[in-house]
Amino acid sequence: MDCLSLFVFLASLVVSAFPPCYVHGIISCIETERIALLSIKAGINQSDDQSLFSSWTGHDCCKWQGVSCNHESRHVIKLDLQQHPSNDISDYYDLPPSKLNSSLIQLHQLKHLDLSMNNFDDSPIPDFIGSFSNLEYLNLSNAGFSGAIPHTFGNLSFLRYLDLSSNYNLQPNDLHWLSGMTSLHHLDLSGGNLSNVHGWLHDINSVLPSLRVLKLSNAKLQGGGIYATTDLPHYLNFTSLRVLDLSFNSDLNITLFQWLFNLTNLIHLDLSGCALYGKLPVTVGNLSRLRVLSLSFNFFYGVIPESFGNLGSLEKLDLSWNKFIGGIPESLSNLTNLEYFDLSHNKIGKLPKSIGRMQKLVYFDLAYNNIGKLPNSIGRLQNLEIFDVSRNQVQGLMPASIRDLRNMQYLDLSQNMISGPIPESFGNLTLLQYLYLSENAISGMLPESFGNLSQLLWLTMQANGINGTLPKGMGKLCKLQTLDLTGNMISGGIDDFVDGLSKYRENKYGSASESSVGLKTLRMGNNMLNGAIPENIGKLSKLFELNLSSNYLMGVLTESHFANLVNLKYLDLSYNSLQLNVSENWKPPFECLQIRMCSIKVGSVFPTWLKTQTYLSDLCLSDAGISGNIPAWFGYLSPSYSYFLNLSNNNLEGRLPTSLKNYTFYSIDLSSNRFEGPLPELDPSPLLVIYLNNNSFSGSIPSYFTNATYIQVFSVSDNLISGNIPSFFCNLTSLELLDISNNDMSGRLPNCWNPTSALEIINLSDNNFIGKIPAGLVSLTNLRSLHLRNNSFSGGLPLSLKMAKKLVTLDIGDNKLSGSIPSWIGENLSSLIVLRLRSNLFQGIIPEQLSKLSSLQILDLAHNNLSGCIPHSFGDFKAMVVTNHTQWWSLFSILSVAEPLFPPGSNGGHNSFAYSESLLISAKGLQMEYSKVLSLVTSIDISNNKLSCELPKELTKLHGLHFLNLAYNHFNGKIPENISEMKQLESLDLSWNNLIGTIPSSMSTLNFLAHLNLSHNNLSGKIPSGSQLQTFDSSAYNWNHNLCGSPLQDCANETHYSQGANKEEGKREWLEMLWLYVGLAMGFITGFWVIIGTIIIKQTIRIAYFRSIDKAYDWLYVKMVMYSRRFKSTFSKRN
Repeated sequence: MDCLSLFVFLASLVVSAFPPCYVHGIISCIETERIALLSIKAGINQSDDQSLFSSWTGHDCCKWQGVSCNHESRHVIKLDLQQHPSNDISDYYDLPPSKLNSSLIQLHQLKHLDLSMNNFDDSPIPDFIGSFSNLEYLNLSNAGFSGAIPHTFGNLSFLRYLDLSSNYNLQPNDLHWLSGMTSLHHLDLSGGNLSNVHGWLHDINSVLPSLRVLKLSNAKLQGGGIYATTDLPHYLNFTSLRVLDLSFNSDLNITLFQWLFNLTNLIHLDLSGCALYGKLPVTVGNLSRLRVLSLSFNFFYGVIPESFGNLGSLEKLDLSWNKFIGGIPESLSNLTNLEYFDLSHNKIGKLPKSIGRMQKLVYFDLAYNNIGKLPNSIGRLQNLEIFDVSRNQVQGLMPASIRDLRNMQYLDLSQNMISGPIPESFGNLTLLQYLYLSENAISGMLPESFGNLSQLLWLTMQANGINGTLPKGMGKLCKLQTLDLTGNMISGGIDDFVDGLSKYRENKYGSASESSVGLKTLRMGNNMLNGAIPENIGKLSKLFELNLSSNYLMGVLTESHFANLVNLKYLDLSYNSLQLNVSENWKPPFECLQIRMCSIKVGSVFPTWLKTQTYLSDLCLSDAGISGNIPAWFGYLSPSYSYFLNLSNNNLEGRLPTSLKNYTFYSIDLSSNRFEGPLPELDPSPLLVIYLNNNSFSGSIPSYFTNATYIQVFSVSDNLISGNIPSFFCNLTSLELLDISNNDMSGRLPNCWNPTSALEIINLSDNNFIGKIPAGLVSLTNLRSLHLRNNSFSGGLPLSLKMAKKLVTLDIGDNKLSGSIPSWIGENLSSLIVLRLRSNLFQGIIPEQLSKLSSLQILDLAHNNLSGCIPHSFGDFKAMVVTNHTQWWSLFSILSVAEPLFPPGSNGGHNSFAYSESLLISAKGLQMEYSKVLSLVTSIDISNNKLSCELPKELTKLHGLHFLNLAYNHFNGKIPENISEMKQLESLDLSWNNLIGTIPSSMSTLNFLAHLNLSHNNLSGKIPSGSQLQTFDSSAYNWNHNLCGSPLQDCANETHYSQGANKEEGKREWLEMLWLYVGLAMGFITGFWVIIGTIIIKQTIRIAYFRSIDKAYDWLYVKMVMYSRRFKSTFSKRN
């Protein structure tokens, strides 16, 4: 019995040694904690594909994912509920909201708690977290908490790691609770709002010297209570810190920044984006243990201190986005451990040769500086993988030493001035994945060795001078995703490239479908490609963007060309000699956002295959040979998208379908068709550009344009629009171009214009407007071009025109304007290039102040009542002195409208809307309209006035003048002898004046002279011989009675007659002269009193008589001179 009792006693001891969770020989977790975990799970919403709760089954919670237990007590000591979103961080923001269950407090033995990357929907951090007295690790980052930080956190005396970062609505009032965290090593409050914590520096000091890592990036820190060096507490001791991140706190005090350079134990210092300014102190060199230093996105200026060379342990140095100048100090070559070096976006001027000593460099960014030249020692950076030296004014040939950078994966030399060919040795960079060489002056052919770049993903070389054909080796680049060669001179076809790419991948992958997985973007617009587009381009099934615009491609495009382009979104084949030939029922495999087939013949009727393009937002079918009406279904195609539409230069006709109002157009161009009816009803709110010119639209301008608050271009010229100009145009503050020319509009112009309006170009010419020119219209401070030609404006020029100081073109010809030409035009409108005042009623003298218009190229004052002389200062027109005129037309010929819908580099990404300035110029005896070559024209036309005096010899200084017309005036004196200096003259008209003397012999050297008119003057002597002046018709010299020589009659002293013929001719001429005088005398005596009497009695006869006398005088004068010359010649020969 005693033995039995002993056995029972021992057995009970064994059983009591095991906890109640011991089941079937296995120690399980604490049941209360398991239940608590399930309650926590119920409140947490995790993404289905990333949920760790899928393992939370069974009785043993210690085996659940994210849960760890103590091996002896089986209490939960670690809970990790961190979400792990996919590669796209935006997935985090799509997480459904969660709620933290208070049953978490049951896990009172917790040492490690991670709730990061959840969405607690701006709920406050629970106070009970401060009750986990054993907690050593707490991560609540990116968890959507808000409000204050509980003061109970001060109870976490064993906490070593605290991360509350990226809770952007977390806003504590103080950090006093830090004083209880005496074991804290890592503190991260980045992304919170500490703007109310004014003594944050003092509070953090309470956890020193245990703190090793302090991260307060983008925490809206204030000065920390530090405003001067004397404010720094003597007891502050940050020497324990190894990592300090205060980046992107723009209100930090500069004093604090300077003090930080005394923390010599730091190995990581990030002060980027703190709006710090000034020169870097040399004390930066004291931080000799630093491995990471980032001072980017500040306002540091001056040179980089030589003391940087003391930072021999540095592995990462980021000084980007500052204002450093000068070269890189030689001492930086001591940073032989440097792997990451970013100096981009400064004004660094030179790289030292010693840069080659930084042989551990992997990342080197020098973009946006002024390097100028790359030293050959750059080739010694054997470990370099990423090298960006874009926008650095690098000149000369491509550095040969680049071939030695065999580990290079990313190379950007774009937007420099590199010239010459690409070396064949580029093919050595076999690991290269990204190569950017755009916007340089690179010439020659692409090297065949490019075929060796088998890892290449991205190649952009747009805007260079590359010529020749694509190397066949390019077809081997099976990993290539983007090829951009836009804006070069590449010729030949793309057959070999496309064929090579397809065949190489077919051999590698075994099928056509797999062989097309690479190329996504192909841009070769603005080159010299010719031939046909190969059909197998349709095998590139991953192609996202195809741009072959502005080449010399020709041939027919069929359905096969697009057969497998299922991913195509951007298509631009514009401005080639291509024809689209598809069946009426064709359904393209793609659904594009952009289709641009400008100048491509797509068929005679509106394409029905467009019905399938329900996502289309940019369509250009200009000059596509389409006729007929726009079908009604087009208005219902993709109405939910903002649209860019260009159907210009076709034969479309009829009224526009009302369904177009379903679209929200950014830009619509229907110009040069045969549309009729009223202007279309459109949604005005997003409208930026509207071109409806050169149609037959009629009626008035609709009132709905009142709401077109963003419109920049409004062009409805060359239509049948009538009525007045609505006053709402005055309120369209974004409007830059207003063209209503050549319509049937009438009435007075509104005078409500805002001087600060954006209007740059106004063309109201060829209408029926009346009244005075409104003062407000011509005082627009941004106005560059004003055309009011061919209306019925009256009165003088408004004084407010002085305000239009940017004015380049002023054309107010063919009106009824009067008064004198104001002198202030020359003093205030200094930017004028065109001044056209012809066919008005201006009078008085020409103000000499006009000669101050140094940019003036076209001056037209013809057909007025101007008197006086041509100012001698007219020889000072600087733009007419030079022979090159390329500087000015860009001032206002292009308006650009940004289109944010399209990828960078695509034509849809930034369309340019051109306004072609045109002028009527009287030249070569005709009045012609100049447009495309207008920027090259120089002209002065002061014909049909009442000007007198001699021609100023200063006019001959205008060496670049093309057209000069001074006809129908009263100029006297001689033609300037040095007129031959005007070597660019193409047209010269001096007819109907009183010029005398001989034609200067040097005029025969004016080789460009195509039109000459010297008729109706008093010129004399022989027409100079040469290759030029004899080519003109005799009418160019008629009515100069003392002028002779080819093409007029020969001069007398050069004619040879026989002696007998001379005598007979002399006798006959003598008799003719005698009878002439006798007849004149008798006629005068017998008719004098009859005529005089009649004239005295009858006023109307008196007026008519004096008119006939003037004509008779001219005739008699000519006859007298001719007969007198012949008589004298005969008389002298007889003697």
